[in-house]
Amino acid sequence: EYDVGIETCKHNLHGRVIWPKGSTPLRVEALREKLRTVWKDLGKWGITSLGKGFYELVFSSLEDAQKVRSIASWNLNPGFLKLFAWCRDFNPNVQQQTSAQVW
Repeated sequence: EYDVGIETCKHNLHGRVIWPKGSTPLRVEALREKLRTVWKDLGKWGITSLGKGFYELVFSSLEDAQKVRSIASWNLNPGFLKLFAWCRDFNPNVQQQTSAQVW
């Protein structure tokens, strides 16, 4: 059962939204709507907040996940969504800040 669960996650990505200093982060519903306008040509997909600005994105096909990941960061105006490969042991509480916006 565990292996089946891991197999179903092969179309998933993790992401982090980097917001400009002083901006108010979007709620997950507002973020979903913003991405829906950008990703309108994709099949079914979903987004779940993992906390600390991290998200798990679930795609119905490997092709959609690859298409989205082919762009390193998505401009959300304000903020950027940075994507990276899904891993089963991901823990947002132990992630280090690896990038920042600079003027």
